[in-house]
Amino acid sequence: MNNANLLLDMLTILGALTLFLFGMKMMSESLQRLSGRKLRNIFTNIASNRVKAIVAGLLVTGLIQSSSAVTVMLVSFVNAGLFSLTQALGIMMGANIGTTVTAWLITIFGFKFEFTSILLPVLGLSLPLLFFPGARTRSVGEFILGFAILFLGLQFMKDAMPGIDEHSPLIEAITSISGYGFFRMLMFAGAGLLITLLIQSSSATIALTFVLCNAGYIDYSAAAAMVLGENLGTTITANIAAVMANRAAKRLAAGHTLFNLTGLIWVSAFFNFFVQLSYNAADYITGHSPIPVEAINPLGLSVFHTGFNLFNTILLAGFIPLIRKSLEIIIPYKPGEKKSYRLRYFKSRFMAMIEVDILQAQEEIYSFGRHVAYMFSLIPEYLTEKREGKYEKIQKKIYKCEEQSDVLEREITDYITRIAENDLTEANSRKIRAMLKITDDMESIADQCMQMERTIRKKNEAKAWFTQEMREDLFALFELVKQALDTMNENLSRDYRPGILAKATEKELLINELRDKLIDLNKQRIDEGEHTYKNAAYYAELLNQCEKLADHIININQAIASNIK
Repeated sequence: MNNANLLLDMLTILGALTLFLFGMKMMSESLQRLSGRKLRNIFTNIASNRVKAIVAGLLVTGLIQSSSAVTVMLVSFVNAGLFSLTQALGIMMGANIGTTVTAWLITIFGFKFEFTSILLPVLGLSLPLLFFPGARTRSVGEFILGFAILFLGLQFMKDAMPGIDEHSPLIEAITSISGYGFFRMLMFAGAGLLITLLIQSSSATIALTFVLCNAGYIDYSAAAAMVLGENLGTTITANIAAVMANRAAKRLAAGHTLFNLTGLIWVSAFFNFFVQLSYNAADYITGHSPIPVEAINPLGLSVFHTGFNLFNTILLAGFIPLIRKSLEIIIPYKPGEKKSYRLRYFKSRFMAMIEVDILQAQEEIYSFGRHVAYMFSLIPEYLTEKREGKYEKIQKKIYKCEEQSDVLEREITDYITRIAENDLTEANSRKIRAMLKITDDMESIADQCMQMERTIRKKNEAKAWFTQEMREDLFALFELVKQALDTMNENLSRDYRPGILAKATEKELLINELRDKLIDLNKQRIDEGEHTYKNAAYYAELLNQCEKLADHIININQAIASNIK
């Protein structure tokens, strides 16, 4: 009977933990949708400045409430070459501080009062929001629902803890190692590490630790040791993601582990001091705030958790260049490694990252847009260059751009297709379709640039030439196409939305009008014998290719504008 009761208690606790994880997953996904533009702005404006990188990591983790999502995202960004290792290490340090926000939420809302007393009103508040037409309003409703489920799971977890029996095997085992001193601290840190490795959610294991400590199963110092182990255990997420990544991403994952391990080592040397300091801070807070004394243990552990990560970041932030060099020694460079950056899809095991994945896809598509704009910028120079060596150098650049375009199109399409395998909202489904269309048209722009290269090459081989007036008119059309590409990339650099077509359509109309005008003028020059049919044919071909390229540009702008109702 006792064994049956023990099994039932364990399953009840696991069920409560499942509710907690599900609520956190729902909260994280809704926050990702709500903060997508903020995430984009934070990462767009990031610089190599380590302070900015740390603040960015803190803000992003605080916004989406998932350090696992941030670490996997960073691994994929470094793997794709979007971030340097120095930038990513700074962001990772900030993410370590940002992840402590969840512990504070658990402390304030989970132990300050009985959350079940307001659970139903909170759920009632979320209900109408879930049926509102606006995507952002529904995301707010899902956040509130996830928030309620998370703390319902926490409440069930607290209620599921059986009464303490000082003769129970668990309590006797804990009591028996109480005199082991430093070894005892290592044992509890190891337990926290092991549980986090199994669950792969440091927030869930920290919540479980808070509950065990608050219920009296483990004392305060043992819980603090478990928090240290859980902080190290959370690095497994980045390491799992980096298994299939390149060596740059592997260095970042190893850096995350090295950073947290270094912190664990130096805090262990002053463990008793920090434990007492954090408990005294919690005692002071409970005596000068509405937070009840009953919440002193979770509050102290939150102070310990935040203080540990904050001081560790302050201590090691100045050594980021040294850490980077150490990682490059541990995982050395290989020949051609700098060319091995590529986009790869990484799936977090428990925490969905659809919004973050879509954000990265948008960043990569924007990079693709700048790539094809650069490819087109080579065409006018290629047309006018007369020096053979310089001409061949530009030609090689155009060919290289085409090869890179093929790779980008294939990798982005594969990445987006992998995202589409998840359960998507209607808005995200439209965005995915838009991105697939955009990527296809990007490749078509690169193909049109190659067509223009062939036309210019054939023109030169045929020794055809354009008059000064023809060149000036053609360059006027080139300039309009360049402006259209700039407008396209400006639209790609922002959050996909309707209402961006006015400027893009204006450029498209100007290109069509000038192309038609120049085609008519070209026919007139042939009729009047101003130049040969051969010259006019190459000239007309380039005019038409510019117009076709512009058609793909407007298609991209329309896809951006039409993906959100």
